[in-house]
Amino acid sequence: MTDKPKALVLPAGEALDKVCPPECRALIEERFDAVWNRADRPFTEEELAERIAEAEIVLSSWGSPRITAELFDKAVKLRCFGYAAGSVKSMIPPEALDRGVKVFSAAPRLALSVAEYCLAVLLSLLRRLPQCERAARQGLWWEVAGMYQGRELTGQTIGIVSASSTARAFIRLLAPFRPNILVYDPYLSEEKALELGVKRAELADVMRCPIISIHAPSLPSTAGMIHAELIRAIPDGAILINSSQGAVLDEDALVGELRTGRFFAALDVLRQEPPSPNMPLLGLENVLITPHIAGNTEQGRKALMPEIVDDILRSLRGESTRYEIDRRAWDILA
Repeated sequence: MTDKPKALVLPAGEALDKVCPPECRALIEERFDAVWNRADRPFTEEELAERIAEAEIVLSSWGSPRITAELFDKAVKLRCFGYAAGSVKSMIPPEALDRGVKVFSAAPRLALSVAEYCLAVLLSLLRRLPQCERAARQGLWWEVAGMYQGRELTGQTIGIVSASSTARAFIRLLAPFRPNILVYDPYLSEEKALELGVKRAELADVMRCPIISIHAPSLPSTAGMIHAELIRAIPDGAILINSSQGAVLDEDALVGELRTGRFFAALDVLRQEPPSPNMPLLGLENVLITPHIAGNTEQGRKALMPEIVDDILRSLRGESTRYEIDRRAWDILA
């Protein structure tokens, strides 16, 4: 017999290795009565149903099965659900929060990796690095300075769509550059804006900034929110970054404007992934496209399960937590 809480660990094999380093596995063994997935594949719903009734803690990540309403009804002892990945909304029913289950998501830790991507592509486009690199490979050298002159980030005005966890991490990374930051987010209070060191603004004002970074969650209310009129308002020479979801902007309108060459874009997400080989965006030199890798860093992935396990342990000790989901925020989560 043990008085340690029973923890059901859903990821297995390579999926577990990516987010749970050996020292985290040792911590789980030490602090919990751990039930591991030894099948080297996701549990079937039947297998999960057999195990979840006794679980007080469930640890999940990418590739793990969802806790359906039917499975949740069987999880009568469940106290904490930890998701060592991004959006947790599809992984457990919201009724879990109503029943007092504490739900944890590592999205804020993943946000740091995405924020670093945003900073990297912003600096790359300001300095015209993709164009300079291509020119150098074509045999041009001294001529490049006259062809592509870079711009500095310091002191720039930056518009941010949605004060998400990724946006907040990006704002922190931008601090040394002393930018003027405008944020559109209907849920951002004046008090929180002051705390972040930003100014609240209307969406139209944000979209007229020389640098724009989109961090809106994928919700019915945000689908197509960056519409054609807003895209046409993007200033000449501007830089647009989208690391959130392809569905939040009108991609056809974006293609039309980018074809003019009058501004630049860094896109880590698209409406269709992977895109078709003849997608127009793939042939535009003023577009930097990456295949949904903004959050894919070695350190970020390895930190996900340790952060969630540490936070659950803090909660069990009655201490304040960092990754626990507030029921009031559930509906606006990505």
